[in-house]
Amino acid sequence: MSYPNFEKKQDANALYPGFISADESLGMESAEDVALARKLQLQHNNQYRTQAALDIGAGDVAVKAEGCYWWDVNGVKHLDFIGSVGPALLGLNNPFVIEKVKKYLDSHLITMDPLMLHQTTSAFSHNMSLITPYLSRTVLCCGGAEANETLLKMVRLAAYRTKKNKTRMLSTNNAFHGKTQATVNLGGKDKWRMWQGPDLPGYCHVPYGDWKAAEEEMKKGDIIAFFCEPIQGEGGINVPPDDYLPKMRELCTKYDVYFCLDEVQAGSCRTGYLWAHQYYGDKAQPDALSFAKAMSGSLVPTGGVLASEELYMAAYGNDETAFFHTATYQDNQISGITALACLEFMIEADVPGTIRANAPYFFDDLRKIQAKYPNVIKDVRGRGYMIGLEYGQNKNGDYYTVEVCKHMSVVGHVSTMFTINNDAVCRIYPNYWATKEDFDWALRALDEACAYVLETMGE
Repeated sequence: MSYPNFEKKQDANALYPGFISADESLGMESAEDVALARKLQLQHNNQYRTQAALDIGAGDVAVKAEGCYWWDVNGVKHLDFIGSVGPALLGLNNPFVIEKVKKYLDSHLITMDPLMLHQTTSAFSHNMSLITPYLSRTVLCCGGAEANETLLKMVRLAAYRTKKNKTRMLSTNNAFHGKTQATVNLGGKDKWRMWQGPDLPGYCHVPYGDWKAAEEEMKKGDIIAFFCEPIQGEGGINVPPDDYLPKMRELCTKYDVYFCLDEVQAGSCRTGYLWAHQYYGDKAQPDALSFAKAMSGSLVPTGGVLASEELYMAAYGNDETAFFHTATYQDNQISGITALACLEFMIEADVPGTIRANAPYFFDDLRKIQAKYPNVIKDVRGRGYMIGLEYGQNKNGDYYTVEVCKHMSVVGHVSTMFTINNDAVCRIYPNYWATKEDFDWALRALDEACAYVLETMGE
């Protein structure tokens, strides 16, 4: 059986004057179209967030994107060194991943049905168990916040059975785990919790990188799980001391606490390892981790949780609880084929090895620019292609961050982005396809931007 040809029975634009068709939206490639898109987004979506992007020169319409470049309606080529804030690590419109997604769509499989067998998601989950054998169970979902919600729910349900007297989640100050009600409480930033009134009970926070403070909380005997990012992303690209995650693994074992890592930003090869905790060898293996962003190929919303057999079965290991966590889009096959294709590319292109080999060149020259403009750039930090620049303040107390980002975007045509949790920090997220010439392009743009802000904003 095949569908009959589409029969147009009525005109959408006649019924709703001004209706924009799918083809028309894809054909927005003129200056007038850009103005229309800007108007519509300001009018119907979040105008304040849109305006913030426009203010730093980031609000534009891309008529083409590939590798680490995108082109605007005037044909100007831009260097994408923010990668959609993480998802585009494998490049914009990675041809390997797109080919697999197209093949999937052409196969006319069933994408969403919780009762059907899912060949793509089960294959991805199997591959994950080969690569990360200490986390043999997988739950797929549609993004990072949902992944962290899934993990929170999993450890609470497991604790109901195995840790009867435990009630609290432990996280770190300045952490970011998403913007649902539970994940903003898990996160360590007051800014995201102020809208909801009093904090939800059952969450506590300690300084990031301070294992002694974490142990004091664990000694109270009521901690279910410890959550942290291997490198804090939104918090300002904060890299912990080398002994921190291994020590937290030891403490979680000692005090019978689940050790959970949020690898949404730092994971999926971004820091030069498939999972960021693998930087420490086998000394920081978690009981579970959340992932998203780069495992989506910047194409289809994708996220998930990897969990140990013990944790997963404690939560969902019988007929009663098997349906305690379901969702319409859970384990959907288009996310499954996307994640599977991304994982295959990561392994066969040796994405982690490429990042470890190329990152030092960029870091070294970033530090040279820092030395040249010490009052503008206070610190360069990160690992692999997860890089943060911490900026200083001018004589009026304003950080140079936004003005540098804006100059790099508008004049240098290099896309970067400030962090939301830390006004002083700009994120730079290159992708797999970046060459030495691309790094040099970004370095020139940064150098020129630093010189400009010194001249116009003063010290």
